[in-house]
Amino acid sequence: MEQGASYFGVRDLRHVEEDLDRFADEGLNAILHTYSERDRLFYEETMANVVAASNDRGFTTYVNPWGVGKVFGGEALSQFLGKHPGDRQQLVTGSREHAACFNSPAFREFVREWTRSAVGLDPDVVFWDEPHWILPEWFDDDEPDDAWVCRCEHCRRRYREEHDAPMPATEDDTVRRFREDSLLEFLDEMMAIVREGGAENAVCLVPESDADHGIADWKRLAGGEYIDLISTDPYWGLFAGDDVEGFVRDSVDRVTDLASTHGLRSQIWVQGFGLPDDPSTYDNVRTATRCAAESEVDSVFMWGYDGCRSISSIASKNPERVWGTYLDALPESSP
Repeated sequence: MEQGASYFGVRDLRHVEEDLDRFADEGLNAILHTYSERDRLFYEETMANVVAASNDRGFTTYVNPWGVGKVFGGEALSQFLGKHPGDRQQLVTGSREHAACFNSPAFREFVREWTRSAVGLDPDVVFWDEPHWILPEWFDDDEPDDAWVCRCEHCRRRYREEHDAPMPATEDDTVRRFREDSLLEFLDEMMAIVREGGAENAVCLVPESDADHGIADWKRLAGGEYIDLISTDPYWGLFAGDDVEGFVRDSVDRVTDLASTHGLRSQIWVQGFGLPDDPSTYDNVRTATRCAAESEVDSVFMWGYDGCRSISSIASKNPERVWGTYLDALPESSP
């Protein structure tokens, strides 16, 4: 079984190598390297060396579009949005939101370039992390409850081409299906580039993915031509109530069932960020890790390494203990 963590923020190869050696000693055999817009602009060769160092140590290597266009998960900022304000998602009210539109030709070309660059780093897997349309309440509590995205000129044009009718101003099932179709077609295009480049594709969906986020029917994603691994991240601190074990087990069952049906691998992410320093935290980390590790899931990762201690805004209150609890709950591995 893969046992790994996400890794970010360190771009000095000497320090990266020290961390990689430590991770191997701690029993990990896989690593995800974040690859943001900033990384592609300024650290492309550095990141190729980072991935190579990981490959040389026998890790399964992943890279992900960290915060790219703000339609993927991550704390990185997006230069694309600043340069292309007219290619942001548009609310039905007319206001633009802080995320790129999947139907924007400029954004598609931008992500094609990111994808070719990511594959050029020579990872084993490109990890499409939480691809989503945005929810208006994330950015503006003053928007009406029935506000929705995206009704920009690109979406309206594509909707008319596909339905021979103008896009309605009221969100209905046809609009929701159009939004899902657009996101899945976008992913297919990018994953085809990855496959052609010799790497594999993983897609991670938040456990409450629905029509509002963009993908309600996970079976459509799992049945696609280019996906190799399906993943979800049951972060109990964000999504669950008191039944952490039940919440994680439901997510495990969901991805393993889809993986079995469609010939894919499966993956579960364990929360390592934003956790308080109390006994329930470590019980929950241990429970979530063991629920995944003792199931038929193929891969278990924590977001992120060392309890996210390097990102002060989301670091766990006792990151070293969170990290140690995760490592202790993993079965022995042979890196």
